[in-house]
Amino acid sequence: MTSSNVTLNVTHEWGYYTSWDYNIDGKYESDKQNSGAYIFRPSTPNQKLVTVKPKSATFQQTAGFVEVHIEYEEPWIQATYRILPGQPHLEVEHTVGPIPVADGRGKEVVSRFTSPIQSSGTFYTDSNGREFMQRRKNYRPSWDLDVYEPVAGNYYPVNAAIYVEDASKAQGMAISVDRSQGGASLHDGSIELMVHRRTLADDARGVAEPINETDGGVTPYPPYGTAKRYGRGLVVRGKHRIMIGGKGGAPLARSMMDSSFADPFVFVGSKATTAIPVQASSVTGLAKDLPPNVMLITRRRLTDATSSKSEKQFLIRLGHQYGLGEDDELSKPATVDLVDCLPGSNITEVVELTLSGNQKIEDWEKSRLVWTASGSQSSSKGSSTGLKDTAVELQPMDIRTFRVTVKS
Repeated sequence: MTSSNVTLNVTHEWGYYTSWDYNIDGKYESDKQNSGAYIFRPSTPNQKLVTVKPKSATFQQTAGFVEVHIEYEEPWIQATYRILPGQPHLEVEHTVGPIPVADGRGKEVVSRFTSPIQSSGTFYTDSNGREFMQRRKNYRPSWDLDVYEPVAGNYYPVNAAIYVEDASKAQGMAISVDRSQGGASLHDGSIELMVHRRTLADDARGVAEPINETDGGVTPYPPYGTAKRYGRGLVVRGKHRIMIGGKGGAPLARSMMDSSFADPFVFVGSKATTAIPVQASSVTGLAKDLPPNVMLITRRRLTDATSSKSEKQFLIRLGHQYGLGEDDELSKPATVDLVDCLPGSNITEVVELTLSGNQKIEDWEKSRLVWTASGSQSSSKGSSTGLKDTAVELQPMDIRTFRVTVKS
């Protein structure tokens, strides 16, 4: 893969871990913890990924770009690679399933990308799409870790993106996901993401059944039936976006993770009998582009929020999408004029609310616990009962919520 300032030899593999099943793998009474709905545990603690080799590749020319369709030795894994015009990332769309279990083994399917980046056993995963958390292989920051599960023990939740980088941040590789998945970097420069699972043993954590979901359903549960699954195993389809660069992994991840959850809607229908004139080729609710590090998270009309027929109220929520030190420019504070979020409206009042929008932020500040964390950074956010003007400042990682009253 090549970006504007770096070239890396990146390989992609598909594979799976077989799931721990006490009836097959257990030797001692203490080995009863199965892999299941809440627990990932491969059938051996240091199991190597069982890789599935590609069988054929088909190149398809589409409007403006080429797709590469890969078929694998296992027919239940398929992948499509795309480099879209004007986009700096590689998109990999996968279709996985039904996972076969006729051999009596559960399987946990993984997509793994490997690069030559010397990441020194360190990688980063997002915390609910906001801050990135540093992860170190076989390490916990608050206690001495005894490593019994070197594979499962290094998996972490990935809600938006995961990345690796070298010590100087001269090389980085980031992957954004379109749904929450488990992720790890078990070898320097590698990233693996678990996209599908099917197990045959219950992990005894509450659901009282294995993850053996099928498209047919299940018979009634006891005492009315045997809770037997029927039909084929589920098929999942998803996308990963991969990007490399020479400024570290965080800017790469930030630049694409929001769009991974905001693909454009596609509408189809039967052919109209009469021509329907297109009144506008594009529609926007903004007067101008927001700063590149700011996202308009919410713009919602508050129904019946005011009794005045001449006034309307909107909930506006803005988020700064970069953390401190992640980018030389985009990690700086950003200013947004709320007028640009409601073009053509005469704003008469702006009230800042808490994140959930259920109370004024000044009321919350009066009752909150006051404490100071080491290395914390405070920021002045102005008055909540009536900002002096409609311009608001967002510090790195800020999310601010406003109730905006406008007059027609």
